[in-house]
Parts: sequence; C-alpha cells; structure tokens
Amino acid sequence: MTTPMYQRVTTKTVSEEIVEQIKTLIKESKIEPGEQLPPERKFAEMLGVGRPTLREALNHLEARGFLEIRKRQGVFVKNISTPLVSDTIHQIFREDKGMLPYLYEVRKDIELAGAYLAAQRRTDEDLALIEFSIRKMETDIVAGSITISDDIGFHIAIARSTHNFLRVHILKHLFDISGEFLDSVLKELAKETSNLPSVVHQHRRVLEAIKTKNAHKAHDEMQKHLSWVQVQWRSILNAEK
Repeated sequence: MTTPMYQRVTTKTVSEEIVEQIKTLIKESKIEPGEQLPPERKFAEMLGVGRPTLREALNHLEARGFLEIRKRQGVFVKNISTPLVSDTIHQIFREDKGMLPYLYEVRKDIELAGAYLAAQRRTDEDLALIEFSIRKMETDIVAGSITISDDIGFHIAIARSTHNFLRVHILKHLFDISGEFLDSVLKELAKETSNLPSVVHQHRRVLEAIKTKNAHKAHDEMQKHLSWVQVQWRSILNAEK
C-alpha cells in the first residue's frame, strides 16, 4: 500500500504553538540575540501554560539552535549568525589586532546600508528605541559610567529599524567578536572630554535623517560617524605598536 501524497491536517500542540511564537519574535527582531527570556515560572504564567509544556518548547528551540539554556542562569536567544563566523576567525582577531580594521570595513558596509533602509522602513516605535539609546548614553556620560553597550545599543536599534532580523544577528555577532577592542577604544576616547559629546551629536544627526525618512542623508551621516570612529581606531592601533 502506497503512502498518500497528502497527509491529514492535525492541530498543533501547545508546545508547538509556543515554539512558533518565539521563532516569530526572533524573526521580527522583537527579542534579540543575547536577550534573556523571562524566568520559567513567570514565563509559563505569561503564556498560560504549565511549566512542563514550556520546558518542552524551550528544549525544542535549543535543539534547533534558536535558544541557549544556561544552567543556573536562564534561557537566552542564540545568535543564529554564529555559525557564519568560525572559531578560526575569532582566533585570528584575538591574536592580531591589526586585522580588526578588516572587520570594521565589513561592519561599515552593513551599517551604511542599514541606516539607508532604516530611513525607509522605520516606525514610530523604532524611532523611540533609537532615541532611548541616545538618551541612555547622554545620561551615562553625565554620570561618568559610559559603557560600550551604550554605543552598541544605538547601532542595534538602527539595525532593528530595517525590519530584517538577519542584520540584527550579524551585526550583534560582529560586535561580540570586536567587543573587547571596542571597549578599549571607548575608554581612550573618554580621556578627551569633548569626544563623547561628539559621538552623541553624530548619533543624533543619524537619527534626525532616519526620522525625516531621508535615506541618502542617513547613509551619509552614518558614514561620517563610522569614518570618524575609524580614525580613532587607527590612532589607537598605531599607539600600541
């Protein structure tokens, strides 16, 4: 007896519905790589399901590479672009900082196109998130507690505004690779009091272009900002030689 081409339609289980919901949130960049999901008890209550059902869904998503379950820490969204960059490349950048400008070159390509697309596709909610990232940086500068996460938050918010989840994951992974060096660059920049307000001003110019939906200007303002930062990179690299 041959197997029929078409199979009977079956209702999805509750755990399958949870899986689809979380996958959709990831694809829509509503939850980002590295973001922690709510604690199991609270999450189950939010979804209106039992903890065993939720656990089944989370385990399925971990097996598929969407989530990472860390013992005694929680459940985190996994960066789905990680397999695109091998451990060998990680090792190269760790051993030879002189190779980092090549990584920055790739980042610029992604971010310039991202700023252009963000201006075309952004929503009011996107603008609010970009504005929030800038205000957080301003607040931290005043408090003297500026961190690299402030700057990364701005750039990820713009990537989210393109509504292309791959941009968010790939850009986040590039930041993960170069994070240690980026942090050292920020600390060097902070030694000159005028540098950080300058960074904020550059960020606001990019935001203004995105807000007015001027894609070409958003591209150009992002290019000015990243080129300025690139000069600082080179200066720091040369000083370390």
